[in-house]
Amino acid sequence: MASDAVIFDDSNSVSDLANFISRAKTIEDDAAQFVARNTALAVYVPVLVPSDLGQGGYTILGMRVHRLAQPADLKASYSLASIQDRLARMGESTVDFALPPVEENPKWAGISVPVSGWEDAGAVANDMLTSSAQNGIDAVAQALPENPGLPVLVQIRQRIWAADVPGEDLKIPMGSAFAMHALGFLAPGGQSRIFRNGSWTRLSNERGHVLVRKASLLG
Repeated sequence: MASDAVIFDDSNSVSDLANFISRAKTIEDDAAQFVARNTALAVYVPVLVPSDLGQGGYTILGMRVHRLAQPADLKASYSLASIQDRLARMGESTVDFALPPVEENPKWAGISVPVSGWEDAGAVANDMLTSSAQNGIDAVAQALPENPGLPVLVQIRQRIWAADVPGEDLKIPMGSAFAMHALGFLAPGGQSRIFRNGSWTRLSNERGHVLVRKASLLG
């Protein structure tokens, strides 16, 4: 870590980060990974992660890119609660974000997300993604038993969110639609682009990105 703070380009970038972290915390109260290269800060959050990364299933991450006023070199993870705490201490016009003092090591943060090499694979209507997300939310709620343990919860989520979004040749899981919806990335009437890179799929629009990795079974 090159410093103990990053300086955002403006207060709107700070507000965007606060909103993104708040939405992420309602999905999975885990951690966020900060990856800064020059004046771009990519922030990754988990949406769906297998209980064991070596046992197949989907890993789904949300990502937003924030502009920095000064170059930074950073790759570290922090709990969402600690990020919110730091943001709450900032004044309305403050753009200096003090990094939390304690780093986390979530299991998903070791996955290498491709930076380049993405190939455009078409587009999907945001309204279709919203509909698919709501259908999945309803299906998860109906499938969950009363007071489910974490293993049961993870298993049900993986099964339902792994189903494909309706649409010819889209080949994107419903979990990616849920991520776009829950993170506030879907503007009604708009479209999101689909990109592929090996085992990775990315949904992108002007509001943010969702990255999906289908893991192979090991052993």
